[in-house]
Amino acid sequence: MQQRVDRLVRRMYAVRVVAFVWCFLVIGLHIWEHQLNPMLWAVAALHFIAYPHAVYMRAIRARSPRQAEMQHLYADAFLLGIWIAVLGFPVWISYALASSPALNAIVNRGFVGFAIAVAFSCAGLLVGIMGGGFHYWPGTSMLVTMLCFGGSIAYAAGVGYLLYQETLHLAHAREKVRENERRYRLIAEHAGDLVAMVDTSGRWLYTSPSYGRLFRAEDLEIGGDAFSNLHEEDQFRVRGALQVVVRSGESTRLRMRLHTMTGEVRRLEALVHAVREEDGAIRGAVIAARDVTELRDREEQLEIAAHAIDRMVEAIVITNAAGRILTVNQSFTRITGHAAADVIGHAETEFRSAMQPPSFYNDMYAEVLRSGYWYGTTWSRRRDGTIYREWRSMSAVRDAEGHTTHFITLIRELDGQGADARPAQSA
Repeated sequence: MQQRVDRLVRRMYAVRVVAFVWCFLVIGLHIWEHQLNPMLWAVAALHFIAYPHAVYMRAIRARSPRQAEMQHLYADAFLLGIWIAVLGFPVWISYALASSPALNAIVNRGFVGFAIAVAFSCAGLLVGIMGGGFHYWPGTSMLVTMLCFGGSIAYAAGVGYLLYQETLHLAHAREKVRENERRYRLIAEHAGDLVAMVDTSGRWLYTSPSYGRLFRAEDLEIGGDAFSNLHEEDQFRVRGALQVVVRSGESTRLRMRLHTMTGEVRRLEALVHAVREEDGAIRGAVIAARDVTELRDREEQLEIAAHAIDRMVEAIVITNAAGRILTVNQSFTRITGHAAADVIGHAETEFRSAMQPPSFYNDMYAEVLRSGYWYGTTWSRRRDGTIYREWRSMSAVRDAEGHTTHFITLIRELDGQGADARPAQSA
């Protein structure tokens, strides 16, 4: 918007400078031919040479440059009307001086601007008559007449060309906007995410086709309540968050639950952005949501499993295929004396007690890789140096292609010490 205003100011400045230089030449020639008051030369120079630069400086410093330029157009009509009366209503000069601001006004403000410009021209005529009396000298020399004729055509052509350029610019801008709209609509309508726009009251302005998987068509009608299917416990929180967004203009993230047309409750994670008009006013909000029901269900299952593992009496050690420890539970720390922070990320080999030879562990891993599991009893040493007997089992976790991805070791401390440490390995 600001670039458009700046372009208007620059355009008006260029048009006014060229047109007023032409006016100075024509009026100056007319004054010389009719031997009018020489003071008119100085007034003409002040008006037609200095005035365009003065009003340009005012426009670029104005709070509203466009409004300032409209005022300058009417001032042009008023001042040129005074010149028409002072010069005695010469026909061709009068036509040129009256038509130019009227044409400019109708281009920029339509018929309202045209009417206002004509009114200011008439006001200028009255001021000129009141100041210098009424004179009627309609004739002009052939040279002045030709200059007026050619200048009027050139001015109209120039304004028409500027309108042509502006039309091309607007057409290009509109096509770019349409292309962006087509691109964004294509993305929105083919994305799996739920994309919608709501007004400041939370009513539908747009919904992507992906909403059709969850709601009936009547639930998505434009103007309908966008939050009518919200879970009862989320209504106040979500509606309040929308009001915060449309008032502050700041984006926010939301979690919400929705009742779908099948009766189930789906959980969504949404990002809410304010939608602004060109003048900065907030029209509504765009809601980009993703169905995370299955993800949240899996996360809850994993949390439950992790909680259960952490509370097990047996120690659990999970390593990757390279033997690096990924996680241990509380019982591991209780039995071995090693804190989780001390072992996670380290190789499992760093915490072997050295009470079995390396060949024992090599055979154990070989059995796990061959059959998928191993179990038996061993002797081990805690971090504080005490020795204890343990029952240990190890199993391999394999992916869909049969490749080993993880090892899970289960350790249980056995009562009694000094027993034979020969492992009871499975077949």
